[in-house]
Amino acid sequence: MAKIYFDAASKGNPGLSTYGVVIVENNQRYQYADIIGEKENHEAEWEALLLALTKAEQLSVTNALIHTDSKLIEDAVNREFVKNKRYKPYLDTYVSLSNRFNLCFVKWVPREQNKEANMLAQTKLYEYTKKHH
Repeated sequence: MAKIYFDAASKGNPGLSTYGVVIVENNQRYQYADIIGEKENHEAEWEALLLALTKAEQLSVTNALIHTDSKLIEDAVNREFVKNKRYKPYLDTYVSLSNRFNLCFVKWVPREQNKEANMLAQTKLYEYTKKHH
């Protein structure tokens, strides 16, 4: 089963946002980071989750254990319910993407266990803001 970690970083809320994704499968480690655009921090986390699933699908992952340090996202996907209607399209997209996998679980982890994805997102944000300001 692939282990997937994702995180987002934002400069301001809302503000310029980036994501970091780490996928570990068959002793291979794949890292991704890029700009998401102007988002508020929860939206950026949702975007990062969807990008993580998309990248996993491109790698032909069939079973995914996704780690997040966002309780909001863990609760939303495991209950298939969002309190804030603003996140409903993200949840709907997650459900349809996750259905393409044989197994797809989302599990909350403490921030310390999500350091690599966090570092990728933070580094991308730092590099981008340094270059463009």
